[in-house]
Amino acid sequence: MIRDRRAMSAAWSAGVMVLAACSGNGDPPRAQTSVATDASVQIEVSGTTDVVTTVVSPSTDASVISDPPAERRWVVPTDRCDDPQAANAPIGGTVHIGSVMPLTGQLASPFAGVKAGFEAYIEFARVNGLFQGYDDVELTIGDDQYDSVKTPGAVQAQIDAGAHLFSGIIGTPNNRQARDMLNDACIPQLNALSGSPEWGEVDDYPWTAGLLVPYTVESQVYAAQLGRLFADGATVGLFYVNNDFGLAYARGFAQVASGYGLDIIAEQTIDPGDSNPPGLQMINLAAAAPDAIMAAPLGAGCISFFFELAAAQSQNPNWRPTVFISNSCADSLILAAAGPGADGLYTGGNLVDIDNPDARSTPAVQQYIDFMTGIGQADMVATAADGWTTGEVTVAILNQAAASPEGLTRASIMNAARDLQISPSLARNGVVDRSDGEVDPFLAQSLQVLQYDAQTATFADVGALITDFES
Repeated sequence: MIRDRRAMSAAWSAGVMVLAACSGNGDPPRAQTSVATDASVQIEVSGTTDVVTTVVSPSTDASVISDPPAERRWVVPTDRCDDPQAANAPIGGTVHIGSVMPLTGQLASPFAGVKAGFEAYIEFARVNGLFQGYDDVELTIGDDQYDSVKTPGAVQAQIDAGAHLFSGIIGTPNNRQARDMLNDACIPQLNALSGSPEWGEVDDYPWTAGLLVPYTVESQVYAAQLGRLFADGATVGLFYVNNDFGLAYARGFAQVASGYGLDIIAEQTIDPGDSNPPGLQMINLAAAAPDAIMAAPLGAGCISFFFELAAAQSQNPNWRPTVFISNSCADSLILAAAGPGADGLYTGGNLVDIDNPDARSTPAVQQYIDFMTGIGQADMVATAADGWTTGEVTVAILNQAAASPEGLTRASIMNAARDLQISPSLARNGVVDRSDGEVDPFLAQSLQVLQYDAQTATFADVGALITDFES
């Protein structure tokens, strides 16, 4: 069994990975954004759908997929599977994809766009004949209410119903709760909607792969940008939700801060289940008066963070810190609710800003908007990009697996996921996502630093697209 070897490598893994501690709920898919230009950043660290009546012709600038390699450098092991024969058995007819998201509960509304986008892309691919080497795809999304205790049950129900793979499960602890059972059963767990560095543990969990830019990469990019803004060094205050999500940002930032002349002088946290505004935390940060704040709130905490920061600044008029915030909060709807307090903040992303007029003028974005509008999902356009991209990458993996010498099997699906090159249709210009077995287990690692303009409710690019972490 795979789990038998995990205990032996746990200590080693903790020493070389930035692992988030187990606590509370996980993390949301990050909003993705774009626009204009500035000077470049130098990185020095490594590290119910309606039936569509009109068929939309796929644009030429949609996904760019690499040809399957002549010889694979990495092949998923099947000898450790509960049923190796099933892992290598041909998949014919309809491919059954499972997923788990919060469909009910407090976080159902914030994540509704992910579900809508995922379902929409599957319908788009069906209508436009994009399934290659198999007849159809059936996507089933189970509900765990963003409670990781409920995730295994939702996953097992779909396994029992015949799911061939899973894709787009939301949250770090939620994906973690599912990965033992999926790895033991050798069922692909693709495109985990979490940026946890844990999804790089290929040896222990070869059947699990993430989709988002790792939180450690994101926070280290922010540290590099802060070093550029403060050439003579700066003091920094950290604020983050005290769970896997927030800890990954904080630890990733702390790893490289001193290399950019950054001194962390204050650290404030909030528990994931605490619905109170972080008033005391902001008072404590204001008392330390750091030059900058690196913040990783969660959900509704993004808005309350800005409100409390504005209140603290009103009591300390000479304190105007430069603010970097995790991309999970960089949604135009969230920032609009936060008001002028969000103006000028820095964040990052690798998908286009759907709300930006320049982005909407591009064929790929217009095609996405037209299709979403055509199926009655126009109100989800601004929030469904992550789900649409999840669906697009999933279909790309299936197509590459079906074209492999083995044909479409659970094993070939995993092999394709770990040897993929793709530029998603809603990706920013220049983004080429790559995975390469154990050498580079993270598909998305390119990132653009962005700055928010509250007046126009759009993001402006700061420097060039950062591709230093991409293989």
